[in-house]
Amino acid sequence: MEKFLIKQHKNPDLHICYLMANNRTAEAEALLEKLLAKHKNPARRALYTAMYASHQKNIDAIKAVLPDIPAGQYRSYYEAAIHIGEGNLEEARSMTAGVSKTWMRNSLLAEIELAKGNRQQAIMYARQAWQGCKGVQRYVSYKTYERDLPEALAIT
Repeated sequence: MEKFLIKQHKNPDLHICYLMANNRTAEAEALLEKLLAKHKNPARRALYTAMYASHQKNIDAIKAVLPDIPAGQYRSYYEAAIHIGEGNLEEARSMTAGVSKTWMRNSLLAEIELAKGNRQQAIMYARQAWQGCKGVQRYVSYKTYERDLPEALAIT
């Protein structure tokens, strides 16, 4: 997958995923600016911004674009991320019910458990999240957990 993403350097939608997964912040930020300049649809711009802000753990930036994210699982996902960032963990947990994709829900639950200090539960949810996604998202999840929660990637 990494080789594929490297070859996709001319496809900004995919290349930004590679840059964020590999913590190449300056390049990702520059590419985000290009994507925002290219797309005029407020919902799409909001999703790009929220994705990058989530990666940077910038809750204020997610809050700023949340009104432009259409109702649905992405909005629920980012609302839950805001609650996690603000320490409203029970509210975040209730928000996960609005996220239909299992890997996204498990990813949020992993963050909630990590914030509560339940590392073993966080590892379990992170492992389920990583194993439940495919393609580019699996790669991004792997790289994120490799950095933030490496125990989730250990084979049991």
